[in-house]
Amino acid sequence: MIRITLIEIASFLLPFALFMIWQRLSSGRPDAGRLPTLRLAAAGAGLAVIMMLVLVVFDASRAGHAGERYVPPQNIDGRIVPGHFVPAEEDETAGDIEPTPGDDDPQ
Repeated sequence: MIRITLIEIASFLLPFALFMIWQRLSSGRPDAGRLPTLRLAAAGAGLAVIMMLVLVVFDASRAGHAGERYVPPQNIDGRIVPGHFVPAEEDETAGDIEPTPGDDDPQ
């Protein structure tokens, strides 16, 4: 979640940073009243919205679909197998899960 927040903040501040770099490299300094802060803020907000949509689409493409079951990361023979989705009928662990005694007892 922190990565997404940092990407959003960076995408908002990018137009301001580019303008400051352009201002430092240009020979003439614009008047303080002529700084296009409203246009820069609008460009930053637009870029932040576009990045948010791109991240949602990217995250949705990695999500499971109907009829699939998520298998969490596992440590098998000292190797970490990342989490992944498998079709529900191919999941060999679906029938192996047994409730432990006392799970249904209210506390």
